[in-house]
This record gives sequence, structure tokens and C-alpha cells, in this order.
Amino acid sequence: MLAALAPLASLAAAQIRPQSIVVNPGPAVTSLTLIDADTNRPVPGYDPIPPAATLDLSKLPARLNLRANTAGPVGSIRFGLDSKSSYRVENVAPYALCGNNGGAYVACPSSVFSPGHHSVSAAAYTGANASGTAGSGVLVNFNVVRGNTAGGGRPPVTIHSLTLIDADSGRPVPGYDPIPAGARLKLSALPRHLNVRANVAPGVGRVRFVWENGQTRLELGVPFTLCGDQPDRKTRKDHYFACDPGVFSPGEHRITVTPYATWSPNVSGPALIWVFSVER
Repeated sequence: MLAALAPLASLAAAQIRPQSIVVNPGPAVTSLTLIDADTNRPVPGYDPIPPAATLDLSKLPARLNLRANTAGPVGSIRFGLDSKSSYRVENVAPYALCGNNGGAYVACPSSVFSPGHHSVSAAAYTGANASGTAGSGVLVNFNVVRGNTAGGGRPPVTIHSLTLIDADSGRPVPGYDPIPAGARLKLSALPRHLNVRANVAPGVGRVRFVWENGQTRLELGVPFTLCGDQPDRKTRKDHYFACDPGVFSPGEHRITVTPYATWSPNVSGPALIWVFSVER
């Protein structure tokens, strides 16, 4: 509120300086960093870990960990690893996938960085033990190799992320491309008809979606969508079908998304587990 109004002449002569309004952000995970657990320092080239990164164990420190980089009032971080949506919860910074002792990082078990495809999610909360208000998070997919054993040069079978689609326009919903980890979907602020697209690596030829009730859907070609699509011959664009209202009914939901290789339907990559909540 202004205490007094300046005369018009004064306003005309005044030099107006630009100002910015700072709004306190909610809790957020902005990225993940690969940590050398012996030196407690980031591994060069992996701060942050780039999307769909390849980690060559022959060129990396022997003992590794992952750190969640955060912003806002964070009370805790929930990590997911591959098929485990809740691998570890950290209440104190630095927030590490495999823990730390007063800032000294604990080396992850070898299985965390075993050769193959892996995905790590990190979601932020205002309270301890993944309680309070859930903020935004990240999902990072990466491929681990050892020397020249990179799978015969075949492309990775990985799901990079999921995108919320406005089924009427066929375009991503702003703020949900990709969908952040631990997302809360408020229906009143979203388009009426929705679908979800899986964003995949070149080695993916089909994708299977499994709902929490056991319902499944197998998509055999791009775009790989949760509720289906059909190409429009006239516009040469994909027409996204709207999901049944039950898919986005209020409450907690869990959908497992598994990619399969282009060269064999029997070869699968790591499943992405999407845990989200819906409110009106």
C-alpha cells in the first residue's frame, strides 16, 4: 500500500526503477548430481546428471552416490530407484540416494550402478519423512556400462519421462512436460480431456502401461500413450484419445510403464513407476 501520492509533475520527472516481486517457492528437486563417495565431491561432467546419460564404470570413481539438488523449503526427499517407488527417504541435507553421515557420503551398493538401464526419482516434501506438502521432483534415466561392454552398440531401452497431454489440442499441458515426480494434478486447473505420453529412447519399440487395479495397455508404436491415439491422415498429426475419467479420479494413483526393445519383444528396460495424486 502507498502511504502518499506524489504530485503528477514529480512522477513525470522521476526515474522509475524496475523492481521484481519474489514469491517463496515450494519445495523442489531441481536435478541430481553424481557424487564420488570417497572425496564427497561431484563427479566432473555429472553435476547435474544429463538426461539419458551413460555412466561408464571404467571411467568413474569406484564408490558412488547420488545427491538431490533442491530449492525452496525442503523438509525431506523421497527417492525411488527402478521398480521401487520409495527406495529411501532423507530428512537432512545433503539429500543422498544412499545416505550420508554428517556430509560424508555412503557408497551405494553395487546393484544401484550395475550395468544396464536404471531410473532414479526424487520428490520434495515440506515435512520430515515425506510428509506435508509435496513439491516438484525429477526423474533421471541413465545407462550403466563397463568399458566396451555397452550392449553391442544397441540403443538404450529406456523411458525418459512422461508428458501430460491435452487430448483436445494434442499438445503438452504447460508445466507437465515432463510430469514432475510426485505431481499433484488439480483437475480444476487442467484441460477437461487428458492423456499421457511416454517419452522414450530410440531402442524402445513398444510400451506396456499397468494401472494399480491390474488393467494393462500395450502400445506398439509412437506416440506411446496411456489411453491410446490414432493418426489423422488429413492433418498427419496424432489424435489423442481422452482417458476415462476413472484414470484421473481424485485420490492416489500408481501406474507402471515398461519399455520393450525394438529388436526383441522379450527384452525390456527398467520400468518407470508413476505415483501421483489427483484433486478437484
